[in-house]
Amino acid sequence: MNRSLQTVNIDVTKGLAQRRTSIARNSLWNLAGQIAPLLLAAFAIPILIRQLGVDRFGVLTLAWILVGYFSLFDLGIGRAITKLLAEKIALSDFESASSLIWTAMFSMVLLGIFFGTVLLGLAPWLSRSMLNIPPALQSETLHSLPWLAVAVPFVTLTCGLRGILEAQQDFAAVNALRAGIGLVTYLGPLAVLPLSRSLFPVVITLAAARVISCGLHFWVCRRRIPVFSLRVTWDRQAFRDLLEFGSWLTVSNIISPMMVYFDRFVIASLLSISAVAYYAAPFDAVTKLWLIPSALAGVLFPAFSEALAVDNHDRASSLHEQSIASTLVILFPLILVIVLFAPEGLRLWLGPIFASRSGVVLQILAIGVFTNSLANMPYALLQASGRPDLTAKLHLVEVPCYLALLYWGIRTRGIEGAAIAWTSRLSIEAAVLFFLLRAILAARLWITMLVSTAILLIACGIESLALKFVFLAVSLSVFAYAARSWILKDILHLRLRSWIGAMRVLNQAKARFAHLS
Repeated sequence: MNRSLQTVNIDVTKGLAQRRTSIARNSLWNLAGQIAPLLLAAFAIPILIRQLGVDRFGVLTLAWILVGYFSLFDLGIGRAITKLLAEKIALSDFESASSLIWTAMFSMVLLGIFFGTVLLGLAPWLSRSMLNIPPALQSETLHSLPWLAVAVPFVTLTCGLRGILEAQQDFAAVNALRAGIGLVTYLGPLAVLPLSRSLFPVVITLAAARVISCGLHFWVCRRRIPVFSLRVTWDRQAFRDLLEFGSWLTVSNIISPMMVYFDRFVIASLLSISAVAYYAAPFDAVTKLWLIPSALAGVLFPAFSEALAVDNHDRASSLHEQSIASTLVILFPLILVIVLFAPEGLRLWLGPIFASRSGVVLQILAIGVFTNSLANMPYALLQASGRPDLTAKLHLVEVPCYLALLYWGIRTRGIEGAAIAWTSRLSIEAAVLFFLLRAILAARLWITMLVSTAILLIACGIESLALKFVFLAVSLSVFAYAARSWILKDILHLRLRSWIGAMRVLNQAKARFAHLS
């Protein structure tokens, strides 16, 4: 049952519309939106450490983490709104789209208020006990956390608004806003340093940035999507649909980050803090490559949802195959260079000790990043097809198996064993995801992925520097030929047909213009 709060006459056909967008262009927008904050962080963090001191900066990083992690507890509604709204856009169901938008927004605000209240209640315990904050900073932290709690509803609502823009495939707006919040997140604290070195004004700056970001997201949505003004309503069925899809996503959102970073805590427990450093440095470096597949997968999710909503399975399959091929062609050369020259690269970057202790770790982790990057595409397609339960159940099964393998690996092989456990988990997960979608994946891509992974495994065992260069040259030459004639054959053919069609239209327009003149 709908409870209409306000009714405004509006041409709904202008509210939402299918957008003919370029997957490649949107992926570049996504990549730029994720890289920009990293560049700002590289500039701002050293200054913040010097000015605030190590302890205050440590508390600031915890504040960043708290704000970011609370956005994961949106019960998956942020991702659900992207899928469900993309489907309604494809079906031109504007009335239901309006109900869905407002229901999602009300839900996100209520969730934000709940988790903000939880953070407010936990503030004394967090600042005095749980986070092990130095006594001199406990008072500052206690007075700062309530401001973060105030920001939580705005953080969760922003997730929903971003999901709405992504459903419209308006990734230029999404990433302009993302870059803006990244700018304020890192430069805001710098701006208040001349006035105070206390955490209190720094955290207020972060909270204010989240409030402003939420307001800007809302303003952009109102400007880009006039259906916002159609009817303010709460739809119980829409809420059930959001929860049904989003609840399984919440399982994955909680478990997946835990499995990505839990190995560091086990290493610290079973080995030492120094072992964590030798493991974390190569880990943090190589996982930056995840920016590439995540940028592409984020664009594909609404595109998959839109295609499947109108039973255009051929387009969904084509996008899936093309995205895997593109990821393979972009990442394989980079990963191969990392695997071959991991010890040499670490020696130049961090010194000979890291090279000797972390070289093999970097090689193993790089292979895990490669297999997981390819798995981003079937992961997005499964969720877009309405089966987030499959990925969530897979994660639930993985947890005990991975923890047992991680414990055994660290006990027997140290940090190299941790890397083996981590990469094994990601590779098995990728194999399962591809198996679930085996019917729509061309045999040539199966073969190419298996051969590429085998080449990376062989590269791990090469120690001679001269042989490494020979192996690199031969592997890349063969891969380039395979990419041109086999992997990207269909993509290049489609691009050529598109280019020929565009040239034909242009020539016809020129001929008509010449005739008129």
